[in-house]
Amino acid sequence: MAISRRKFIRSSIAAAAATSIQPFSLNATTNSPVVSKISDDRFDPWIEVDPTALLHNISEVRRLTKGRPILAVIKNNAYGLGLSLAAKILERLPEIHGFAVVKLEAAIVLREAGIKKPIHLMARFPQSAAKDIANQNIQPSIIDEDALEFINPMAKIFGGSVPAQVYLDTGMSRMGISYRRAMPLLKKIANNGKVSFQGVFMGFTEEPDFDKEQLKRFLSIVNKSNKAGIQLGTLHAASSSAVFDFPDAHLDMVRPGMALYGGYPNDPEKQSQLGTLKSTINLKARVVRVQKLRKGDSVSYGRNYIADKPTWVATVPVGHTDGFPRKAVEGAKVLIGNKTYPVIGAVSASHSIVEVGNKKSVQVGDIVTLIGSGAPEVNPNWISAKTGASVYDLFMHLNPSLPRVLI
Repeated sequence: MAISRRKFIRSSIAAAAATSIQPFSLNATTNSPVVSKISDDRFDPWIEVDPTALLHNISEVRRLTKGRPILAVIKNNAYGLGLSLAAKILERLPEIHGFAVVKLEAAIVLREAGIKKPIHLMARFPQSAAKDIANQNIQPSIIDEDALEFINPMAKIFGGSVPAQVYLDTGMSRMGISYRRAMPLLKKIANNGKVSFQGVFMGFTEEPDFDKEQLKRFLSIVNKSNKAGIQLGTLHAASSSAVFDFPDAHLDMVRPGMALYGGYPNDPEKQSQLGTLKSTINLKARVVRVQKLRKGDSVSYGRNYIADKPTWVATVPVGHTDGFPRKAVEGAKVLIGNKTYPVIGAVSASHSIVEVGNKKSVQVGDIVTLIGSGAPEVNPNWISAKTGASVYDLFMHLNPSLPRVLI
């Protein structure tokens, strides 16, 4: 059964598609090693990033949101793509207003990689980092009543007001200023004169009925601010889930993450009827061993698979440390050549085993796609639906040490 974003949290471009991708430097600082080519004799896993799929997904988001600008959420190593690599692809697109991150380090990495568009830090940061944030022209979030303690030293560096965004908590109870006490703080900050409000944002719980109440609370604060003469700037509330399911929340700008990279946030069967997403990543490796089992031979830890007849199996050097989920044995398949094969036994830290069948139809050195494109069965949304592994895990748990290559 598919795991929705909601359950996951509880348990743990027609025009753009035609845009040509020009080469760019791949040697910028990044969370993942980026290479220009994978050697023909590499067995260890690697990740291919498909920019045409990224452009397609942006096109779909734009269509669903009637052309709203996109603040691209690029947290958690850009959902597995590689932080700087994904940002460099996205930055050249006019549809992308800027980037949102939840770690200060990620914001700094993007600036050091040469990213020029706005970078919005949706998180608290240490006061000691205020000057660095100002020097890097990173937009901070006003998230609590101590905001001016951070703003005042930053204003000296900006040489005027600090461009910042207001984070409102309308019921998520995770981060931000509670809507119940937002107005006094907003008036205090406005009177201080050292903040230039660039926008105001919130996050939904993704419970449909309560989301409506959250949006009502959000817009109420915006209206009260307007009446008080406080212009908060761009309104944005819609993450990937709301892009598909809550058009009223599209507002001035949308803030998707997962949908840009090819994952449906909640209900793939329903949401795929609204927009078609393509996987931007391919987790690949090469077969390292092909062996014929006799009847009664077993596979991997726990002897969860015992051959009931002579059967060929193949070993792939990819395991859960690389981001291939343990749950893959509950129905996932891998693509070798033009055929898919079921994962059997147990996914160990560094290896997975697949059942080939009664004929030796694969060879050592054959390329294997474990997550990605090429067949419906390796699409991350299909794997999630089949095994119950969260699509968020499939993207964001990809090992950042694996090399990324732009295809």
